[in-house]
Amino acid sequence: MFLFLRRLLSVVYLMTHPAVPMRLKVLPILAFIYLAFPRDLWFDFRAFGFLDDFIVGGLLIGTFVNKGWTRVQAAQKQRDDTIPAEFRVIDEDDAPAAASDAQDEDGAPNSDLRG
Repeated sequence: MFLFLRRLLSVVYLMTHPAVPMRLKVLPILAFIYLAFPRDLWFDFRAFGFLDDFIVGGLLIGTFVNKGWTRVQAAQKQRDDTIPAEFRVIDEDDAPAAASDAQDEDGAPNSDLRG
């Protein structure tokens, strides 16, 4: 029961996540429509009729959760690869007179981080 609730919460989270494409978000909707639709692949004869509901619903939901988490993790990794930084542009008007006169052979001021 815990695994079912966990999977259900994953579906809700992934349906609202922006990294999951819309074509994947259609899968849980199709699973719900299939489970709610009265016509099945097999007739609902005792337990065998519900077997195809569990198989088709499980495949659609399982595919959505697996591919959705892959997309979320890829987006998270891409976001983690960036380095947050702050910078400011130093104009010659803002720099002290001594620092603006001292330059390297490539024209960069000596006061920058290159030493």
